[in-house]
Amino acid sequence: MPFTELEGHPGASVVLLHAHPDDETLATGGLMARLAADGYRVVLLTGTRGEQGEVVPGPLKPLEGTRELAAVRVAELAAAMRALGVDDHRFLGAVAGARAEAGAGAGADARAGARAKAGASAEASGARAAGLDPRVYADSGMQWGPDGTAIAADDAPVDALGLAPLDEIVEDALVVVRDVAPRLLVSYDERGGYGHPDHVRMHDAAVTVSRLTGIPLYTVVADWKGDAPAAPGDVVVPLGEHRAATFAALAAHATQLTVDGGDIILSGGQRHTVADVEVFRRFDGVGPVDSDRVTAP
Repeated sequence: MPFTELEGHPGASVVLLHAHPDDETLATGGLMARLAADGYRVVLLTGTRGEQGEVVPGPLKPLEGTRELAAVRVAELAAAMRALGVDDHRFLGAVAGARAEAGAGAGADARAGARAKAGASAEASGARAAGLDPRVYADSGMQWGPDGTAIAADDAPVDALGLAPLDEIVEDALVVVRDVAPRLLVSYDERGGYGHPDHVRMHDAAVTVSRLTGIPLYTVVADWKGDAPAAPGDVVVPLGEHRAATFAALAAHATQLTVDGGDIILSGGQRHTVADVEVFRRFDGVGPVDSDRVTAP
């Protein structure tokens, strides 16, 4: 394993902080599959259920904008985790099983309803700090800003992850960190990859958790097209023998993308060739200011 922090620590935990279902596979699927195969404990913390996501054209398109989409994406994420060999997944905040069930039978066709019910049953455990009211972090949605970076949708809900107080997100994330005592954290770079406010919020939370605990943070090195330019000192993880598992996990996110040979086609029609490697960089930059409300484990 190329991460020096894991050398001599077989079975150590690694926590990955992502914003929406599918982000984990698009950005870190190869890494997750390799870590799991090598016997490390891989823990995925996902911020939202991706209920504002655009859906690929075709039979699943009617799910877009419906209550059922969240539960379907939860089920897709569970299938992707199985493909990657990862069995420890948690959602930031409280568990939303009741809300998933509420939308499971309404509106969509029978297949969508079945997928939604599967999502309700696949709902992962939650990560909510003691003493805080129950909360589910909502998807901020997305649109392209004038400078070509992603911004929140005009109708982003008030309980969106991108609008949530950083202190609260950090407190919830620390629940997982205290539980599994990871040797490494992995998340996005300071731009969230392509500017999405939910991605940026998870990066900020990861930086703050790293500063509070001293746990090293590695960020994904990639532009929005999926390129992965490596610099000296970066950790390069080839997909290699885990390529098939990574592509199986990508295919599981059927509402968000289509796999076509070695390419993926996103819901907006963008086609990208999946890189042969994933690249990660130790984050040593200046992060968000620590809060007096949040204390280290």
